[in-house]
Amino acid sequence: MRKEHSTVITTTNSLKFTALSLFLVLINSFNLKGQSEYPFDINYYNFIHYDENKIIFPADSSNFEHLFLKLDTVILNGKGKISIVHIGGSHIQADVYSGRTRERLQTFYPGMNGGRGSVFPFRIAKTNNPRSYKVSYTGTWVSCRNVENKKKCKLGLSGMSVTTYEQTATLSIEIKSDSLVEYYFNKIRIFHENDSNIFKVNFPGLKIDKIERNDSLGFSLFYLKNDYRKFKMEFSKENTSQNKFTIYGISLENDDPGIVYHSIGVNGASFPSFLKCQLFEKQLAALKPDMVIISLGTNDAYTTKFKPDFYQSNYQLLIDKIRRAAPKSAILNTVANDSYLFRRYPNSNTQLAADVIYKVAKKNNCGVWDFFKIMGGLNSSSLWRQENLMVKDLIHFNVQGYLLKGDLFFNAFIKAYDNHMSAKPTK
Repeated sequence: MRKEHSTVITTTNSLKFTALSLFLVLINSFNLKGQSEYPFDINYYNFIHYDENKIIFPADSSNFEHLFLKLDTVILNGKGKISIVHIGGSHIQADVYSGRTRERLQTFYPGMNGGRGSVFPFRIAKTNNPRSYKVSYTGTWVSCRNVENKKKCKLGLSGMSVTTYEQTATLSIEIKSDSLVEYYFNKIRIFHENDSNIFKVNFPGLKIDKIERNDSLGFSLFYLKNDYRKFKMEFSKENTSQNKFTIYGISLENDDPGIVYHSIGVNGASFPSFLKCQLFEKQLAALKPDMVIISLGTNDAYTTKFKPDFYQSNYQLLIDKIRRAAPKSAILNTVANDSYLFRRYPNSNTQLAADVIYKVAKKNNCGVWDFFKIMGGLNSSSLWRQENLMVKDLIHFNVQGYLLKGDLFFNAFIKAYDNHMSAKPTK
């Protein structure tokens, strides 16, 4: 699979500029009239503000330059890996909207499939698992989530953990093959508790080349000799003191250039949920993100006692954590969708949260994708529901609605990248 990619990306200067020319023609030749959206045709709804579908920079776009220059290198030279981390609540845990964005980013130009990225055994935690991979397990496991206030446990970037005290327990993950992108991996990064009491990890059937253990960042990286689509994790003891294994997260990676898109979501999560994750910064640093997307706020604003100042303080604290973990990373803030409180009252808090997001973005030189405005503003969720794009809770979308949201988000990102390309001096 890696050889295939190496034949797609050209290497001579003349062919590099040919590839660039073709790419610029591709992203500039779409008809923007009538019912077309850029760069993909999207179903037209008169309540969606397609003209607002863009990334806004309340300060300037300088913090995105590093990201866009790396994207230039991947497209023109077929070199480099772009890491994107998308953090949110239930909209992200389901990974339909973020999954659609991942697929679009990895297929809009040849050789962009940089790997599947983060996965988690949600099934062990008795919560919904993304449809793109299958999780199975044996034995007894104990789970913990950052939204469970009564539980006291250490957590990392994923906002969840699963622990087994049984040496005979197993965990299996298999990537499904029914998506637009064929995912495989030759590296497995396990974020785990790293004390002396943990079981040894084994992967039966996988040929392991070497193991890199990074105690400072809390992960073990297993380099594999071949490409795989599934694995089974088993445990063994090297001494009698080993009595448990705690998983904070898993990343499935490969050596190919392109984009790897890590989706990090927990149902019901708010800013305080992720702020209490003690290992958040270390594990985010390990993924070396070039862009972090923050899609939190729905649960923060789902209350009759919303406090903008408290919301702003928490937003800033999370950005501070991201900056410490990844100083060069671009940060993109997304405004939550319109929703109804208790299925009865239009939630005006979302507009108050949007005002905060713009303030925070200006102060920290972040980008903003204002989906609240794009989808139609206050009370627009009722229109999305009428068109069978949202479910009856008027908070969440159905599959069709999430796919539309993912397409809109991808188009906004490509517009921002197109602006970067257009601003580059010609040679």
